Amino acid sequence: MKKLLILLMAAVVLLIMGVPVWVVVRSVDNGELAGDGSSQPEVRVLNAKTGKLMKLPVEEYLIGVVAAEMPADFESAALKAQAIAARTYAVRRMYRFGAKPGDRHTEAELCTDPTHCQAWESTDELKSKWGKLKYYVNINKIKGAVRDTRGAVITYDNELIDPVYHGSCGGKGTENSEDVWTNMVPYLRSVNCDTEYKQSEFVYQKEISMENLAAELGELLSVAVTLPAQKRPPIESIDTSSRGRLQEVSVLGQKITGAELRTILGLSSTLLKWDLDGDNIMFTSAGKGHAVGMCQYGANGMALQGNNCEEIISHYYTGVKLKKIEY
Repeated sequence: MKKLLILLMAAVVLLIMGVPVWVVVRSVDNGELAGDGSSQPEVRVLNAKTGKLMKLPVEEYLIGVVAAEMPADFESAALKAQAIAARTYAVRRMYRFGAKPGDRHTEAELCTDPTHCQAWESTDELKSKWGKLKYYVNINKIKGAVRDTRGAVITYDNELIDPVYHGSCGGKGTENSEDVWTNMVPYLRSVNCDTEYKQSEFVYQKEISMENLAAELGELLSVAVTLPAQKRPPIESIDTSSRGRLQEVSVLGQKITGAELRTILGLSSTLLKWDLDGDNIMFTSAGKGHAVGMCQYGANGMALQGNNCEEIISHYYTGVKLKKIEY
């Protein structure tokens, strides 16, 4: 309260002096924006960049997750859907709610490595990414998405779901879980995604020689891969999903999964095509991520069409219900 009075007095002085009030900024960290942390359970998070264990009120943690996982200029409904998905992901893994320690970080319930858990960025990282002035606009918008959905989680058959999400499905629709990860999950069903926003941003290309491809393939398989002498194509699709994503492929005589080829090439998705140019192959991928669960750019497209966060979540996670947990 004292700080607020000082700020108000400073604003009055600046107005009298003719200085615009917007230059009055103070350092606000994620904790201040999250509200009273004492009423929230803490989540233990391993900072993958620093190696340090952080203990954060769960709603404060979510602000850093939403800011790291979704563009701040997205529509409010999309940011709210992201906040609910991120909260569900976190709560499902918290010891307080019955989860058990994992293998990769036994002392932390979550980490900030997006390839394993969820991305998270600190106040300093966000100020560096957005700039100090834009930080206050963006962080308050994200704070609102977290605050307005406080306690909301996604359930299926009265159980918390595993709310996986990805950047962009390339406008081709999402995938069934078993077409990507083997296991059939009833709420992770393939759905249309024809509202995807700015899908052309996620088209990536990489050209690689057959010799280098053989070397990288051999490193993945721990075998010596030689260039085949026969005239058959060096790469052939064996199986694709119903949405056209590569599931199994023959590369230089070796059978691998589409996900393994994506890893070798460092491309954004398994929605792949390729062209031969002499001894080189040009690969092109569309979309970003595994294409299971909520498509973030598709969620923003739905929001732009007037859908609310509950409608977005119900579209991407089949047969689910929103419930509220009390801290």
